[in-house]
Amino acid sequence: MKFITDRQQQHYVITADIIHSRRRQNAAARAEAGLAALNDRYRDQLTAPFTLYRGDEIQGALCGSVDIARVLRHLRYHCLGLMLRVGVGRGAITGGLDKEYAWQMDGSAFHYSREALEKIKKKREPATRFAGEDEELWSTVNAFCSLIDSIESRWSAKQWQAVDAYERRGTFEAAALELGISPQNAAKRCQAAGWKAVAEAERFLKAYISRHISKECLG
Repeated sequence: MKFITDRQQQHYVITADIIHSRRRQNAAARAEAGLAALNDRYRDQLTAPFTLYRGDEIQGALCGSVDIARVLRHLRYHCLGLMLRVGVGRGAITGGLDKEYAWQMDGSAFHYSREALEKIKKKREPATRFAGEDEELWSTVNAFCSLIDSIESRWSAKQWQAVDAYERRGTFEAAALELGISPQNAAKRCQAAGWKAVAEAERFLKAYISRHISKECLG
């Protein structure tokens, strides 16, 4: 499916649903608290804040230059304890930019995000899918996302916390101080999570997407 886009005003729209939300105790409260932290983390890059919609659906929009692979990992981290299916669309926002919430807006970015989510609606485990005008680009990105999802789905809460603390603090010593554990344990948790492989995949995706987007703008 193709949508007409304005390449000079591209955005990412993330639409996610919580798998088995009715079986998760306090799912809505967990999601709302996590989204508040995520919004604070990406305050300067939000087009519309992440909010809980329809009880079990999450939606938000970000500027087209954001490191989207990291955003997705941070979304899952801040919603720890909830399993998410995530559809990501890249395209234009042509209506409602003066509104406060993503669900009040419209444009190809929203249509692509919904299209991506519909493709993984039947999955019962955490999954991520992208859609956009450049099908070849997003096909490659989706292959990498499947691998990342497979790795992250095995992370324990302690591993998620260690990875996030290490990423923010920059050293195992600083991460360990925050977590109240030894630097050796912080390093072991990150190693057991396969953090280096995930970080490398995210760096590749960032560069790969940027190259394709630059070619589109020049073209």
